[in-house]
Amino acid sequence: MDTVPFELAAIDAYPSKQAWDAAAADLVTTMLARWHLVAREALVGGEAGSVLRVTTAAGEHAVLKVGFPHVEAVWEAVGLESWGPRLAPRVLRQDPWTWAMLLEDVQPGIPLSREGSLEAGAELYARLSEVPAPRELPTLAEAMRPFVDKAVASSDQHAAGLAEFVALLEFSGDASLHGDYNPGNVLQRGEDWVTIDPKPMRGDPAFDLWPLVSQIAGGKLEKKLELACEITGVDADRAARWGFARSALNISWFLADGNTKAAAVAVKETAEWAAVSAA
Repeated sequence: MDTVPFELAAIDAYPSKQAWDAAAADLVTTMLARWHLVAREALVGGEAGSVLRVTTAAGEHAVLKVGFPHVEAVWEAVGLESWGPRLAPRVLRQDPWTWAMLLEDVQPGIPLSREGSLEAGAELYARLSEVPAPRELPTLAEAMRPFVDKAVASSDQHAAGLAEFVALLEFSGDASLHGDYNPGNVLQRGEDWVTIDPKPMRGDPAFDLWPLVSQIAGGKLEKKLELACEITGVDADRAARWGFARSALNISWFLADGNTKAAAVAVKETAEWAAVSAA
């Protein structure tokens, strides 16, 4: 089907996650009725929406996702469709106003975070980044600079990492970026793997390896990065610099949310990435 960006008006309608949470159940009920779906089971995943397995009027299994409207996910449906059914779930239906999608039910749907295969995640990423990014997608700089500028203005902590982020935004590129390529967003389909929950952008392919390498279990960070870069063909030095910069930005986000425990973990991760990027 022809997907479109989700409507920005919904972001204004739900100015906070709490406001959207209060309306989420009604939105899901509306979409179940509108698309003649029968709910089967809720799926546990990220915090960016309500996701449940459903049965269609034709008796087919699918997944209904009603997303929390936020600027990073405006192009989610477009990104999934651009990668095609080999690399991502098929988008069967979309309602841009409610931020709803009816998606292929990926089976068995085991996340890479449970399997722990860095090679599988890197091989899929290599295929994703080879797909030409739709020209209407925001660039990496357009998508990320507002977040970085806000972090720089709010605190002088971890200035080196944030300065590195600003410097790296000067690198151009037209790779199709996932934006949140962590192992929980890679699912097993048969004997292959597909990706879900993108925050699509176009830009430097080295940007996307940080969450995969950081969060996959086992092995030293430097060795994991070397393996991922060997498989994907991504520049290892720039990927290491992105790891340092993105970890530093995470610290600012966690501190802004008052999550000091997560911020402390991010401080440790930033130091680890600093050592790798300086090696």
